[in-house]
Amino acid sequence: MFFKKFFLAALVVACVLPSTLLAQRPSPRTAAKRPAPAAQPAGINLTPQDMSLVIEGLGFPPEVRSRLASDAKERISFARDIRQMLAVAEEAKAAGIAARPELALQLELSRAFVIAQAYFKRRQDAGASDPNQLVAQAEIDAYVKEPGQDKQFEAFVEDYRKNGPGKGAAITDTQRTELRQHWGRVMVGRRKGVAMGIHRERKTALVVMLQQARLLAGAYGKELSARFKATDAEVAAYISAHPELDTKESRAKIEAILKRARAGENFAMLASEFSTDPGSREKGGDLGWFGRGVMVKPFEDAAFGLKVGEVSEVFESPFGFHIVKLEERRTKPEGDEEIHARHILIRFNSQARTSDGPPQTPREQAQNAVEEEKRHRVFDEIAARRKIFVPEDYSVDATFVSPAPGDSSVKNAIPAGAQAAPKPSATKPKPPARTTKRKPARRPND
Repeated sequence: MFFKKFFLAALVVACVLPSTLLAQRPSPRTAAKRPAPAAQPAGINLTPQDMSLVIEGLGFPPEVRSRLASDAKERISFARDIRQMLAVAEEAKAAGIAARPELALQLELSRAFVIAQAYFKRRQDAGASDPNQLVAQAEIDAYVKEPGQDKQFEAFVEDYRKNGPGKGAAITDTQRTELRQHWGRVMVGRRKGVAMGIHRERKTALVVMLQQARLLAGAYGKELSARFKATDAEVAAYISAHPELDTKESRAKIEAILKRARAGENFAMLASEFSTDPGSREKGGDLGWFGRGVMVKPFEDAAFGLKVGEVSEVFESPFGFHIVKLEERRTKPEGDEEIHARHILIRFNSQARTSDGPPQTPREQAQNAVEEEKRHRVFDEIAARRKIFVPEDYSVDATFVSPAPGDSSVKNAIPAGAQAAPKPSATKPKPPARTTKRKPARRPND
C-alpha cells in the first residue's frame, strides 16, 4: 500500500533526530527520574482539518502529496493506517508500556525534537539564515553545563554506544563532541519553542502525538505479533480460495520435464522448448560461468551441490520451480570456485508483483495476505474499542512545499547508518533475497 511505502519516509523527513536518538534505550537510573507522559483520555477524534495538518506537519514530498490529493483510495488507506497506529498506541498505554523506563526518555525526546523543529522553521520563515541566529553557540554551551544535563547526556551517549550503529564500538572524542553539539541544539530549540507557545499549536501537537504513537505502537506491536502468525491451515484455506496461487500444475509440469531429461533427452532442447526464463531460454538454458553469491540462495545451493553432468531434483525459488544441469566446474587462480550450468524454470501460475521487495512464492504471498488480514482485523477491533476516529474524507494541498529542516545540522545529528524505527504493523519482515548481476530466473518480461 501507499502508506507502507511512504509513511516511514515521511517520518524520517520530518523527525530524523528522534528516529535515531529514540532508537536508543535510556539507562534505567536516568529514565526513572523522568515522569511518564500523562495518559490521554479515552478516545481520539481527528477532524478533516487535522488530517491536512498532519500531512503538512510530516513534510511529505511533493509526489506523495500529489498522489494523496488525486487518489481517494490512497487517502482512505493512509487514514486507516493512522487510525490503527493510534489505536495500538492507546492499547500500549493501557498496558503500561508508556511507563516503562526504556520508553519514557524516548517519548520525551520525541516531543523535544518536534517542538525544536517547528521553532527552527518558524525562525527561518522570519528571516534567520545562519545557525547561530536559531541557536547561538553560547546558548548550547550554557545548556549542557546546567546541573544534571551532563548526566542526561552521558547516559544517552553510553546507551548509544551499546545500541547504536557501532554495536558496542567506542565513541570517539569527535563523535562525542558532535553528539553534544546537536543534542544541545535540539534541547535549546525545544526550550525556545515552548517559550513561544509552539507546543500548544494544533499541528505541533498532532505531530508529537503521531511520533509518540509510532514509538508506543512499535513497542507493543512486538507483543501482538504472535496473534498475527498464519497457521498452515489458514494458508491452505487461502490458497484454496485463490486458485492462481496453487502450484500443483507448475510442479507437475516440471516433474514431467525432469523425467525426460533423466531419460536422456537433450537438456538444452528441453530448456528452449519449456523454460519460462526469457534470459536463458533462447540459449538452451545456458547461464554461463558464475561463482557463489551470484544467484539466489536456493539456486546456488542446488547448482553447487551437483557433480558435472548431473541434473538436480526439482527445487523451488521465489521465481518458480527449477531443475539445473551442471556442465563444468573450475577454480579461478585466486581460489574461487565457479560453475557453468543450464537450467529450466517453470514459473508459478501467479508471480508476485512486489515493487518494494523481492519476489515471493505463492505460499509466501498467501501467508503474508493472511497475516495482513489478521493485523487489520485486530487493529480495527482495537480502534473501535479505544474509540479512535480518523476521517477518510479530507483535503490535501498538493502545492504545499515540504518544510526544510530548521537546522541542517540537526538532520545529521547521528552518524550515518542509524536506522529509523520500523512501522508498527510490520511484524513480519519479508525475507531478503540474494539478487545479482545475473539471476537464474529473472522475472519474465510481460
